[in-house]
Amino acid sequence: MLIFVAGAFLRAYHFSDWLHFELDQSRDAKVIDLAVDYGIGNLPLLGPKAAGSFLRLGPIFYYFEYLGAKIFGGTPAAMASFNLIFSILAIPLFYLFVRRFFSRRISVALLSIFSISLFLILYSRFAWNPNSLPFFILLTFYALLRMVDAGENKKGRWVIVASAALAITTQLHFVAFLAIPIVVIIFLLLKRQKLKFIHWMAAILIFIFFYIPPIINDIKTGGANIKEFKKAFIEKSDPDGNSLVEKIIRNYTENAVGYFLIATSSQKAELPKLDQKGRSFEFKCNKECKENAYLGTVALAFFTLGILMLVLNLAVFLKTKACRKKDFIMLVSLWFGVSFVVFTPIAYDFAPRFFLIIAALPFIFLGFVFNLVENLITNKKVLWIFFSILLFAIAWSNLSAVKDRFYQMSRAPYQNIEAESDPILKEDYRITLEQQYIITDYMETIYQENNYPVYVNSESFYRRAFIYHLKQRNIPSDDFRNNQISKMVYNNGNYFLIHPINSNLNSRTEKYLENYQIVEQRSFGTLVAIRLTPKGSAINAREQKFGSEKKDQSAFGVPVRCRWNEIFSECNPDEPEEGE
Repeated sequence: MLIFVAGAFLRAYHFSDWLHFELDQSRDAKVIDLAVDYGIGNLPLLGPKAAGSFLRLGPIFYYFEYLGAKIFGGTPAAMASFNLIFSILAIPLFYLFVRRFFSRRISVALLSIFSISLFLILYSRFAWNPNSLPFFILLTFYALLRMVDAGENKKGRWVIVASAALAITTQLHFVAFLAIPIVVIIFLLLKRQKLKFIHWMAAILIFIFFYIPPIINDIKTGGANIKEFKKAFIEKSDPDGNSLVEKIIRNYTENAVGYFLIATSSQKAELPKLDQKGRSFEFKCNKECKENAYLGTVALAFFTLGILMLVLNLAVFLKTKACRKKDFIMLVSLWFGVSFVVFTPIAYDFAPRFFLIIAALPFIFLGFVFNLVENLITNKKVLWIFFSILLFAIAWSNLSAVKDRFYQMSRAPYQNIEAESDPILKEDYRITLEQQYIITDYMETIYQENNYPVYVNSESFYRRAFIYHLKQRNIPSDDFRNNQISKMVYNNGNYFLIHPINSNLNSRTEKYLENYQIVEQRSFGTLVAIRLTPKGSAINAREQKFGSEKKDQSAFGVPVRCRWNEIFSECNPDEPEEGE
């Protein structure tokens, strides 16, 4: 219970103040606000786009956000609440899962590390469609193990739970959509589990039920999303030109560093990068890589040892009769093997969020290491000392990383925090929701002095977030890009540039100085707000007239996404997303 409370505390501590709220989050918040303000019928039938394409996921993530907004209030933190809840629920679920193979002592040790992993903590603290993958993948696999357990009396219920969890999982991230069903199908084919026909039918129907919105959308749009699936994966060429050998090696090293990061929160492990020239191969290692190569070596050894132990356990238990441990090791082997194969084609375009699909595996590999230690050290006193030291070292590494990150987020609105390399969220700067609110307060104060519309330009990650906050306060607002396109400079306008204080501010403000002049520059920790006023010679309009909010036309070629209130009428285009 203490471990669970500690894990829940670290995920919920200053949840709203330190919320990660950027481009994707503000985009999704606008979708949810429409449904909250004007009725549930405004919820879409499809979810966010899969990265790099117009293919859309299922909408279940939006529905969770909508429930959070209705229950806890229409704030960014409320919309992220179910990500937090599922992350907390993943803690006891992880224990139940690993307990099917490991001893109680090792399971508790793994749970203690799982609960304080910086990787899992950070991905629980904001709203993003992949963030709940660890819970729903664990639920899918745990339900599968219960379903095939010879001693289980309620197998029919567990197959329904597995089907529902799988349907949700496949709507949260597209790599999960590809990988996890393959794991489930192969496992079921190997087990050839016999269940009543009604239970199989119930599982199929519950899966279809969760996919009713995408099915309706494709019926309404003539299969537009299915066509995008074909474009993205059947017709898409391999643009990077890397060979299969390069991709396998890159995938292996990325996973080695990633597994080590998740288990220990050590963010500095580096391994040389492979560079192929003709038929020869060369490993390149820059200065940072050389400085942290020792950690990379440890990461590589941990990952390799985990695979060897996985293979060894699989070989041992495949020779035994049906048992819990055999089913567990079969499922984990499929989980690792399929994910590794799916990751290989994208090894040179790998994103940290992909590791959410295998988030529990590094801890299972760590469990194999603990098992090995138990088998090698027969003296109980020596074993207890060594086990305690190893566990303490890993826990200390995790807690130190969590403490440092929490300190950075707490000081971000007030102090120029230098952010080191961030292999978890890939953030160049520490920016929090609290900090955005403080800056929005500042802009609102200026607005209240003259009631002029507020124009904001910032990094692409934050621009939409600030405009979202302003519109939540009913302040007429827009960004500079629209002005640049229309070449309009309004006399009645409050103009602000908001950029990281450590960025090249001269180059970012230079293009504005032809039409505007700086009247104030105010620091807000890691961000700086630069207030501009238009030059008299540049003004060509008195004031922009803001009408009621309406949907803009999507960019050409973007498939239409229908809403529930449009299933019996024509579907209207969405507002274009950033970059379209």
